[in-house]
Amino acid sequence: MITCRECGYRNEGRKTCKRCGASLDAKTPDDADLADLPDITRYEINKELKKMLKHFTPMEPQFNEYEYCNQKLDFFSKWGYVPTAIPFVGIFFIGSMILLSVFTVFKVSLKLYNGLLLWYAMYFALGIYCIVAFCKSLKENRKNIRKYLGREVELAKQLTNAVNDYGPMIIDEKYTDPRILERLMIINRSGRTDTLEQAIDMLYHESGKTKEEAQKYLDKLVSRQAEFGETNAKVFCSANFFGLYHKDQEPLKK
Repeated sequence: MITCRECGYRNEGRKTCKRCGASLDAKTPDDADLADLPDITRYEINKELKKMLKHFTPMEPQFNEYEYCNQKLDFFSKWGYVPTAIPFVGIFFIGSMILLSVFTVFKVSLKLYNGLLLWYAMYFALGIYCIVAFCKSLKENRKNIRKYLGREVELAKQLTNAVNDYGPMIIDEKYTDPRILERLMIINRSGRTDTLEQAIDMLYHESGKTKEEAQKYLDKLVSRQAEFGETNAKVFCSANFFGLYHKDQEPLKK
């Protein structure tokens, strides 16, 4: 990590500053190694986070709905309500096989045979109903996946535009949910950490999450958007992922 001498921005793996464009390689014999300069102060971190919070707070409804769509996609990608029909279909086939075995192996009276036939007809009708309901559930499930995935991609584009409008940031764009930024500000102000990296580590520690889990979560979102044909929109960690306050009501339908 190299700190720009001109603006103090921390750069990684670059030859010019991402924020101001100044060269990061220019040195004189008396120059200190820029990589060895201390991180920006807590005051500077707080100032930048406050600026970001002001920019992204108006986008909180979009962050909320983005998270809501992802929760719905998690639900429907596991077949949603579809599996509830499967046990009934199984009962139908099991009952049918038992009846066929009885008819084949044992000789039953006509009266008993008629009773069993009626019982078989009732379960046959139930089986047909379950199969129809199962197919209908599958169709509705696919419809919901298309609906929420389309909306998720639309919201991801809006949030990506907000990130691009802000310009270079001291933090990864995946943490730009206003509630995450606010929590990082609180951690920074508490004096428990000295750098932004430490504040982010504290955020994970407090939530009981790991960066590996976060990456797995984001990879899943990237995969979804790629399946939809969208590869340019960014993905974002949700406030709920870190156990922060989240408005759990369903977004208003438009």
